Formats: sequence, structure tokens, C-alpha cells
Amino acid sequence: MIKLYFLAISSFFIIDNIVPEVKVAGAMKNIMIQGNLKAFANLDSFNKKNLYGLGPVENLEGEILVINGDVYSSKKVGDEIINQKNRVKKAAMFVYSYVEQWKAVKVKANINNYAELETLIVTTAHKNGYDTTVPFAFKVDAHPNTIKYHIIDWKKGVKHTMDNHKQFAYSGKNDNSYTTFIGFYSDHHHSIYTHHTTNMHIHILNENTKQVGHLDNVVLKDTITIYLPAS
Repeated sequence: MIKLYFLAISSFFIIDNIVPEVKVAGAMKNIMIQGNLKAFANLDSFNKKNLYGLGPVENLEGEILVINGDVYSSKKVGDEIINQKNRVKKAAMFVYSYVEQWKAVKVKANINNYAELETLIVTTAHKNGYDTTVPFAFKVDAHPNTIKYHIIDWKKGVKHTMDNHKQFAYSGKNDNSYTTFIGFYSDHHHSIYTHHTTNMHIHILNENTKQVGHLDNVVLKDTITIYLPAS
């Protein structure tokens, strides 16, 4: 009984804390519905200290992932994938947050798909006293059994629609590779920075190749570390 009492008190104070605000430049509906692929964010204009963010490159010419101010990007050139650091400046949409500190939570994961990962993220946040009606950034370090992702690549001159969004994209798959996930959770930003079928938007960084991708699916059976933003 005493242990439960202290857990309840601890959760109460965590809920009162305010997590770093999630902001967005542009919107996914501009891309998916309107076919507007121009840049809505110039990353050179951002303060890079403690910056975490993600989005597609201008004109859908690759994927962007910002980790503590470092801008990682990957793009398809012919049959080759080019991985770069601190080279890409413009994003067609950019969701971001300034996170000074992370709270690390060890979790035993038994994940068979993307939907189960979403459940794990929101459940872990809720159990640790976070108000999950408030958007938040998160980070995961893991060795996924299997991870599937894509790197967007749009062909100039072709009309972009929601149905053909991945027509020219590179589809990738990694097994047992150490991966960093950066994601944003919100249950009320569909078509702004999450797709209409999910409350998350996640990009991944393969720590060996430094390749960035938009997460499509994952199988994960291991103890992992989920990082939640500390106030």
C-alpha cells in the first residue's frame, strides 16, 4: 500500500509538468491533398540547440531527421541512396520541438507492427504521468528484429496525389540494426504532422549507415529505452 501511495503522488506531480511544445511549419495536407511540395521551413533559420524534428525534403526529394541540432538526410539518386549530414536546408513540412532533457524509461517490448508500437509509446507515457492529450516528442533506441521504411522521392513533372505518394519512393528494410527513432505523438493533428491513420510520425536513423527513413512498420522483441521529454 505504501508503494502504491508514492507512485500515485509521483504521477500527480509529473502530470503538472509542462512538456516542450511541439510546433510545425507547413502541413501534411499541403502535400497529400493539395500537391504543394514547396519548402515551408528553412532549417538555417532555426536555433539548432536542443532541436529535434523531422519531415520531407522540399519537392519530396528525400527525408530529414534532426537530432539535437544535427540535420541528417537521405535521398534517392538513380539506384543509389545518398546519406548526408548538415547539408539539406529546406523541408516541405517540418514538425519539431526543443527538448533540453529526456526521461529514459526501460520497457520490455513485444511489438509485431506499427500500431503496437504506437500503443506502447502512449501507454508508457501515460504510465509515467504524461498527459497524452498534449502533443509530445519521443525518442527510442533499439535493435529492431525487422524495420521497414521508405525514403520519399518524387518525379518532377508528375502530378502528386495522396494515392501515388510513394510511387517513386525507395522502400528499405533492415534487420537487427541499431536504430534511433525520433517521433511525435498527437491525437488531434491528423493531416498536419501525422497521417490520418495514426497518431504518430516517426523517422529513423540507422546508426551504422546514417540512413534516414520514414518508419512504415517494425517488429521488436527486446528491452528498449523510450525517452520522453522532461520539463
